[in-house]
Amino acid sequence: MKERAVRFVAIVSLFLGFLAPRVGAQKLTRGPSTAEERARAVKVAHALEDDPLAKDAKEGRAWVMRWIEEIPDITVTDCPYYFGQSASPARGHAKEIAQQMIISSAAFMIEHPEKAKDDQAVALSGLLGALKTYQAILKQDAASRWGHMDKLIQMREQSKLDDFVAETRRKCVQDEEEEDPNTMHAQAF
Repeated sequence: MKERAVRFVAIVSLFLGFLAPRVGAQKLTRGPSTAEERARAVKVAHALEDDPLAKDAKEGRAWVMRWIEEIPDITVTDCPYYFGQSASPARGHAKEIAQQMIISSAAFMIEHPEKAKDDQAVALSGLLGALKTYQAILKQDAASRWGHMDKLIQMREQSKLDDFVAETRRKCVQDEEEEDPNTMHAQAF
């Protein structure tokens, strides 16, 4: 049932132009993550931030996204509002950038367990990871320029990104509260 729900959300999200899997509410019945898995996830997260188009990036990204879905002890949620209006179908590397926010958020929670419940810090760290990924992509593929991401970089440089994250988190929570509780959806923090 969960696999079908995750697949449905992923398909709908891809149709909208970004990946927004439901990574959270229901975990598969497996044990908590191991120290080795957490170390691997952090290593993959940082490698993807530095070189998101590397030869092994797709496999690493797929592994860590699947791992986050399966483990019960690290919950990362996603909200499309961080990435503005994206083209449908997604162009360039929008999918990789959106996934990086989830991956970088998980890495932050692993590296800073004392801040794992600080939704603002987790979301900000995830978005910073996505921005780092975007900038790394631009170095290899200048045609992948994305105006909204450029605006976020400008906000970061003007020390306004924290306010953007707080405002976006509020919008995601508000939308979640307004939705029908029987509707599958994705959120982000």
